[in-house]
Amino acid sequence: MNGQTLRALLLASSMCTVGCGGGSGTTTLGQPASIAATGGTPQSTTINTPFGAPLVAEVFDRNGNPVSGVVVTFTPPATGASTTFAGGVNTASTNSSGIATSAVVSANGTVGGPYTVTAMVAGVAAPANFSLTNSARIPASITATSGTPQTTAPNTPFGLPLVAQVLDDKGNPVSGVVVTFTPPATGASATFAGGVNTATTTASGVATSPAVSANGTAGGPYTVTATVAGVAAPANFSLANTATTQNFTFYTSGPEPNSDENDTYFIAGVFTVNAADGAITRGEQDYDNGDRVTSLQPEGDAITGGSLTVDAHTGNATLILMTNNRSVGPGGQETFTVRFVNANHALITRKDGTATFSGALDLQTLPTTHAAPTGAFAFVASGVDASFNQTASGGVFTLKGNGDGTSTLSGTVDIHDAGSSVTGMPFAATLSAPDSLGRGRVTNNTAIGLGCALSYYIVGPDVIRFIDVDAVQGNSGVGSAYGQGVGAFSNASLAGSSILSIESNSGASILYAAKGSFFTNNTSADPADFTGASHTSDNEIVSGGPTGSLISGTYSIAGNGYGSLSVTNKKEGEKQGLGHLSFLGVYMVDPRLNINDPNDTISGTGGALLIDLGDGVMGTGTLVPQTDTSTAAGLAGTPDILSGH
Repeated sequence: MNGQTLRALLLASSMCTVGCGGGSGTTTLGQPASIAATGGTPQSTTINTPFGAPLVAEVFDRNGNPVSGVVVTFTPPATGASTTFAGGVNTASTNSSGIATSAVVSANGTVGGPYTVTAMVAGVAAPANFSLTNSARIPASITATSGTPQTTAPNTPFGLPLVAQVLDDKGNPVSGVVVTFTPPATGASATFAGGVNTATTTASGVATSPAVSANGTAGGPYTVTATVAGVAAPANFSLANTATTQNFTFYTSGPEPNSDENDTYFIAGVFTVNAADGAITRGEQDYDNGDRVTSLQPEGDAITGGSLTVDAHTGNATLILMTNNRSVGPGGQETFTVRFVNANHALITRKDGTATFSGALDLQTLPTTHAAPTGAFAFVASGVDASFNQTASGGVFTLKGNGDGTSTLSGTVDIHDAGSSVTGMPFAATLSAPDSLGRGRVTNNTAIGLGCALSYYIVGPDVIRFIDVDAVQGNSGVGSAYGQGVGAFSNASLAGSSILSIESNSGASILYAAKGSFFTNNTSADPADFTGASHTSDNEIVSGGPTGSLISGTYSIAGNGYGSLSVTNKKEGEKQGLGHLSFLGVYMVDPRLNINDPNDTISGTGGALLIDLGDGVMGTGTLVPQTDTSTAAGLAGTPDILSGH
């Protein structure tokens, strides 16, 4: 028997042994009996990127020999974290070594794992398993890609949302992370629709902000930042609130020689000016001369035109307002000199010879909704009563919104009228919703010391001007209310050194002015006490000299900011203390505010509003913390601004 015959017999014998009597579950030599994962497991990669190695499976027969030419199918999970194969091909045939190598395998866009990809071959029940994990990308940078730079007018939407892209350290987009857009906390700034200032990145790593709008303050460019956790450097968006027009509120008081019986003159209003050419395009005001002559109510005077001409080098300006009220000036024209302290605040005086008075001009910041103010306020006012006696009033109140644009007022007021004072009197009123220029009505007033009907003008969220417009009763006056913030007050609210300034009404029988400084002591006690020095001047007493007159006394401040101050070293007729002043009403304001500049909520130091409540004289003033004791040399170079004050 030759060798070829022997090999044939052996092969036949082997096939008979395998094929005969084996029963079910037997496998013929050369047929797949098992499959094993031999490469590409375990491994991980970030989402939407290829894994480092393909999946490798090896197929064996029952004797452990490799089986070639069979198809292996790789099957990832159908949902959630999973994989994809290049070209969509998830099969591979074994080579002569029984090895099947998958196409390039990549993580899908879902973070998760470890999860299992199976490799199966026909005729083999148990698959080979590959363990894979899709890791999240780690943010490494954030970049502003759209929405910068751009401008819009105050209280209007910007044309584009803010768009930022987040990338990992390899430049791949990072999805599913939260980006926070942060505008400036004060001044010119932006707001986001619904108050939502966050957005989540898409698969492209892009986060798009909600609709963004300018707030009511003109200014810029300013920066809105976009930040993401783990990345130190933000993306920056440059925005500007560029006003094509600006609104300014104003109020003044003083003598009016043309009045038949009384020489007191009060006015408050608001106007719109073109930023480009200074033309006055619209406005409204209220006028009251204390002689039962007022603007037509309830609409007030219309400001129909005029101009604001400013010398940019000196801040000096001339303001001309044309009105439909011929009682306020020649042909209804009012002319003022203006001295700008800064771009938002100015001092004004009348210059057309029909009246002599002074006051302030302030940039207006209106709320985004036409609703009356809300919150806690301190206020003072001065004017005349129905008999032309000088009056002063002050106190604190709270405004609560009614849900329909109106507010309900409740508070406590001190009134000094014709030499008699009443303190701690409760009062109430209703504020109507303001119009488009921030003017509204105060009605149902019970005891504010000015009259039953007033108009108010919003300067900003924390400051209101108001004027009596009650022609029937004959009262007249103007005043201001300042926000108190959200904190409680106490005697410690006046801790340290403060500067006092107070003066009489222009029509008072005793004209006076007083300035001083004092330091408080025992602020934890009630009452606390103070000592200091002052200068006073009136038509009866001049006191102070080079170093000032000694003043001392006590004060008490309640939690709502309502308080009083008593000068205890006053001696009648002597040139010491505060002259005629012995008892003052004290009404605390928000420490963020600058009483002299309503738009300044950054360098403001708060303080208090004052009225005189004793000795038959009427007047109002302020009390502000002393933060700088620089000598006159430190003020060199600023005579224009100082003389304006």
